[in-house]
Amino acid sequence: MRTKTIGKAAMAGAVSAAVIALLLYIVAAPVAAQTAGTTTQTSATPSSTSTSNWVGGFQWSPGGPFPGGAQAPQGGWMQAQPGPNISVGEIITVTSTQGHFVSVGTGGENGTASGTLTFSVTGKLSQGYTLSLTGGSFVVGGSTYTVTSGTAQMSPQASSISGQGSTSPSGQFILRASAQGSFVGSTGLVSIDLQSGSSEYLVTLTGSISG
Repeated sequence: MRTKTIGKAAMAGAVSAAVIALLLYIVAAPVAAQTAGTTTQTSATPSSTSTSNWVGGFQWSPGGPFPGGAQAPQGGWMQAQPGPNISVGEIITVTSTQGHFVSVGTGGENGTASGTLTFSVTGKLSQGYTLSLTGGSFVVGGSTYTVTSGTAQMSPQASSISGQGSTSPSGQFILRASAQGSFVGSTGLVSIDLQSGSSEYLVTLTGSISG
């Protein structure tokens, strides 16, 4: 009887040891898999010296760390590209080489247009520049509209301008302009909505930029 009792106890001890070993394996296996996955992901993350690309005025660095070492979220980070060096008092002139206008609400009258716009940089903002319209004129439908005043704002990269102004004969306009490069010197497109009396014209000008 004593031998049988000892045999049962030994068998129970072996089963307990097997159960404990199985439990330890179940607990340890996910941890090991997670550690292996983390190691693989870390090794796949680009280092701070990975190649970056400038896209549309922004620097794109896929998946790498921010400047200074902080880790970027998945997908990468973007950093604004430094704009051109523009000083307060600088003059920017847009001169059309070709243009077109459409009359609004008068049977769709249309034809060629031309114009010149002169901007003066009056201030620098944290996100761009303030401008003053100091001169220029539009020739639309055989009539000349001279710019008498106006204000505008230019983007930090000096690639776009939006503003408004007044003309003589009495008129008001709003404008949006974009440059193929920057307004420091390139070519550009200007869209103008001009209202004078009961007439309204949508004007598109393309031309050269000097600044």
